[in-house]
Amino acid sequence: MTEEEIKQQLQAEKPDFDSIPDFLKDDHWYEVDVDGDFLDFQEPYRPPRYILSHDGVKFANIGDLHVVSGKAGHGKTNLMSQLMAAILSGQFGNIRYEMSEAIPKPIVLYIDTEQGKDDTIAIKNRVCELAGLDYRQPQEQFKILRLRDTEEAADRWRKILKAVWLIKPNVVFLDGMLDIVNDYNDQKECQPIVRKCMMLATHYDVSLWMVLHENPMADKLVGTLGSITQRKVTEVFTVRKHKRSEETKFKPNRPDIYFTVTELKARGRDVNDWDFEVIPGAAGWGMPREIIDVPELPTYKTKHTIEEVKEWITDGQSRLDWPATHSDFFSQILVPNGIEDKEEQRELLNMAVNRGFIQKQTSSEMKKGQVTPRLKLNPNEILPFGEQKEDCEF
Repeated sequence: MTEEEIKQQLQAEKPDFDSIPDFLKDDHWYEVDVDGDFLDFQEPYRPPRYILSHDGVKFANIGDLHVVSGKAGHGKTNLMSQLMAAILSGQFGNIRYEMSEAIPKPIVLYIDTEQGKDDTIAIKNRVCELAGLDYRQPQEQFKILRLRDTEEAADRWRKILKAVWLIKPNVVFLDGMLDIVNDYNDQKECQPIVRKCMMLATHYDVSLWMVLHENPMADKLVGTLGSITQRKVTEVFTVRKHKRSEETKFKPNRPDIYFTVTELKARGRDVNDWDFEVIPGAAGWGMPREIIDVPELPTYKTKHTIEEVKEWITDGQSRLDWPATHSDFFSQILVPNGIEDKEEQRELLNMAVNRGFIQKQTSSEMKKGQVTPRLKLNPNEILPFGEQKEDCEF
């Protein structure tokens, strides 16, 4: 039976209360209209519309809920500042805004439920500085709602709904979620508000980020509200603060205090951890900065340079049948240039492979019965002997 036939049948069967089925009759399910709840099989699939990425791994689908968690004072607001700056400017550190073509000028609504006005102003200034915006002037793409002075949780939620309706943001950051309920352990109160957050994200097609503290004594979202929220959201990111004076195992090349971002839950591909520090700002508010490790360049036990190796390979390539064995490479490329020490030969071969002059065969390129992959030239780096990159100018 098709969806249309089901709909016609349900419309034709007007409730006859004398013939209502007895099964769970007191739940009054028979008279409920479900016409609009059946999936339309003709509606096409819409791939995720991720709004952010870190190191190329995308996250935060529009229309879904996302959580930033952590202990009190562990850098949750600083993480959100980085996310907001990336959305407003296109990139911050390794965080990138991914919707520049579909939404070239995203509108961000930040909702602060607990901080004093000066602290909120500091957040505004920090985000604007990180994004390259003038924090002294109103910004069309960045709006802030303060609800600390609104006493009742129900009134705060109503103001959130009104602000989203007025601003029409693309991304909402709710800092924090505990302030839209009276009792975070009351399931009858928490279940509906999480459901309403989901409805808000769907109805307005926004990416909704929510700050939710962790239990002080355990690494889990606080209370019944946290348990329900964790089951419903698509991502949970947590922030951990590290102090050199308090940890026996401390990462090398890190400042005395730094923060680690970890994705605890993901619907898609997991985002790798990343670290950031907070440096003093020129005007008094701290400025988060991602710590980007630069890999150390390999060192080789040889006095010869990579330029020499490239010249030797280019000049001597015709003496080998490619793909070549390691021993042929040593005898035909390195020995003619005075390299007879076995350890130095291996070092120079590693140098050539790491630099990309030489490539090793893949398993699919190896012949039947071949155990060790042979070496082949990288034509993008080593030109055939005698060939030049471009025509000479006359």
